[in-house]
Amino acid sequence: MKRLKLLLLAVLAAQATSVLAQQRPPNFLVLIGDDMGVETLASYGIGTPTAVTPNLDRLASEGVLFENFWAEPTCSPTRAAILTGRYPFRNGVRGPLMAFWGRMGVAPPEKPTTGHKEALFNPLGPVEEVDDPMPENYTPGLLNSELLIPELLKRLSTPYATGAVGKWHLSSPFNENWLDHPNANGFDFYAGTLTGTAYSYFAWPHIENGEVRQETGYVDTANAENAIRFIREQGDNPWFAWVAFNNPHTHVHLPPGELLHSEARNLDPNAVSHDNTQPYFLAQIEALDTLTGRITASIPEEVMDRTYVIFLGDNGTDRWSGPPAPTDPERAKMTAYEGGVRVPLIIAGPGIEAGTRVPYMAHAVDLFATILELAAGDRERVIPADRPIDSVSLVPYLRGSADEELREWNYSSVVIGTLRNSRALRNSEYKLIIDNGNEELYHIAEDPAELRALDLENLTDAERSHYLALQAQLEELN
Repeated sequence: MKRLKLLLLAVLAAQATSVLAQQRPPNFLVLIGDDMGVETLASYGIGTPTAVTPNLDRLASEGVLFENFWAEPTCSPTRAAILTGRYPFRNGVRGPLMAFWGRMGVAPPEKPTTGHKEALFNPLGPVEEVDDPMPENYTPGLLNSELLIPELLKRLSTPYATGAVGKWHLSSPFNENWLDHPNANGFDFYAGTLTGTAYSYFAWPHIENGEVRQETGYVDTANAENAIRFIREQGDNPWFAWVAFNNPHTHVHLPPGELLHSEARNLDPNAVSHDNTQPYFLAQIEALDTLTGRITASIPEEVMDRTYVIFLGDNGTDRWSGPPAPTDPERAKMTAYEGGVRVPLIIAGPGIEAGTRVPYMAHAVDLFATILELAAGDRERVIPADRPIDSVSLVPYLRGSADEELREWNYSSVVIGTLRNSRALRNSEYKLIIDNGNEELYHIAEDPAELRALDLENLTDAERSHYLALQAQLEELN
């Protein structure tokens, strides 16, 4: 009888613990791969060859994979859109911000001279060093007047602990609180690289809560360790962790062997060159995957049970990295073609049906409303009514309660000085691209690779109807 009572007490205690766990606010682990389109992951079944990514493959099998998820074509605008729920024309971050390494208060550390060769590129092609100019009339980064996810999570009845690690790329010397910009905008903890790319993957100016120091090692290993440290320190408090990997952004290089488990570890680290990038680029994604596994493995099971894991790419693959086929390198990152905007999004967590694939449109801006709804139950509780928000919650897809488009259209844009001014808008059937004033129309539902631009002078009545509707909608999105 005594043993039966003990067993009953144990069962009741387990049930009470389960109920308590369900009542606790969920955690959020947001993982961002830098410059990787859908063709890079085997789980999408699109590209050849793909990186070896057992951890991301497992995440896809345990969660929801979005097949038609768009980002902005470059880094900074996507990150700003996620955090604010607003398109670039509203939040002011229309293009990628510059590096400004030389204005951080410490000299960049010396790069290794042997064993870690890196191939570096800018938008125009191969370079030996990245220039660090201070152009006139330079647009600042994200203004402090914007309201970010971490700030809104702190307004809940149970405030969240918020941490960001890795690439920030949303501030410049023209911003107030440049070096502690993440902290000034809702993050309790920040450790990483403020710039678009690390000075080197093996030596970089490291910023932690506004303090700058020289750092050596491997930048994404440091990012993973800092993410693990932040999460462990939270105990039972709900947390929001923004983990922005530097990989697989240029510099193209061979990561440390301990992060590689495939044949990639046999690559010659000194054989990478401006004409030989793809194998190394795929190895960088493999290293990102290994570090993703380290982070998730460090989280106790009872904590993971109430944690949403969100993985996405911030824009398409860089042309110089060697995008896997069928992506056209001339239609990759920094363009409004699918190769520039169609990126992975995988979400797993409590209440999500495993192995689901969503064919409908979604956008990086939608993660704002999605996270706030999952955290608050009702996003209207925390989003100011007078602030225009472009975000559409993806929760119905996660809960299996929607089997149709939640969006009428998807929109993306890129402004890079005088090089490019492109916008793209699609509905469920057609896509219109306006690139430096030139228009292209695609029947994207039947031609997802954008191989056949329609003749604008000889459109059918149905095609012209879509064309005019997309034109009119683009006119409103300026």
